[in-house]
Amino acid sequence: GPFLGPDRGRKTAYIVAGLTGDDAPGDVSVRPRHMAADVGPNDFALIQTPEIGLLTETHVVDPAFGISTAESGAIAMRTPVRPDEIERASILLYDVGSTAELLARATLWPFYGIEAASWLRDPDGSSSVTIVDGLAALEPVEAGFSEDLVRAWYILTEQPVVTHLLAIPIGATDEDVAAIRTRLTDATAAGYAARRDVRKALLEESSVEPERLVDFLARLRYELDARTRTAAYSIIARGAGGTSYPLLRALPWRETE
Repeated sequence: GPFLGPDRGRKTAYIVAGLTGDDAPGDVSVRPRHMAADVGPNDFALIQTPEIGLLTETHVVDPAFGISTAESGAIAMRTPVRPDEIERASILLYDVGSTAELLARATLWPFYGIEAASWLRDPDGSSSVTIVDGLAALEPVEAGFSEDLVRAWYILTEQPVVTHLLAIPIGATDEDVAAIRTRLTDATAAGYAARRDVRKALLEESSVEPERLVDFLARLRYELDARTRTAAYSIIARGAGGTSYPLLRALPWRETE
């Protein structure tokens, strides 16, 4: 089936560079942010982790390829005062993906002791806490405070944040899966080989400090193991309550024939 390549998030920068280069195959779609609704029953898709919960009737999850980051990452909470001075607040999810939303829900109260009065998608002037992801989360703040939620999660759980998983059509063959995995692995390697150009392009569209970007990209991992598979479920179990994403009993990992 067709392959919905990764969203153009910064966690996928190397893969996107490898998939959209001159040698890239033509049947790859790279969009600003793939949602479950974008994924057809025969599509392979690298999507943000919570989206899997909306695809369980048609897809399983690849146990081998996924994107994770530990201890530090590009999902942040911005506050006008120190977080420990905030007890209750409206939370603005400012153009963030589903992984960032669930990470915020999983850390705000358990880690920071901040109770969410409401969760907003559009700014209405009432929110004092803003969640940002991608390059925006890596940029230095001019005023107020910025908290790395990937770090908060790591302190809370000792787990990495698995941001993306590979959704596989239930009827796909082992050969199909191997071909997609190879394409993703090759794309990541191609993007890494061109990392100076990738970093330059990202720096040109943001005010992120070069060292911060280098550190962020260096922390990304693209293979899943037992620990990261557990972590992928953990963020759904701890963060899906109150959202449109189902609280799964388990992730539907694909079993090889």
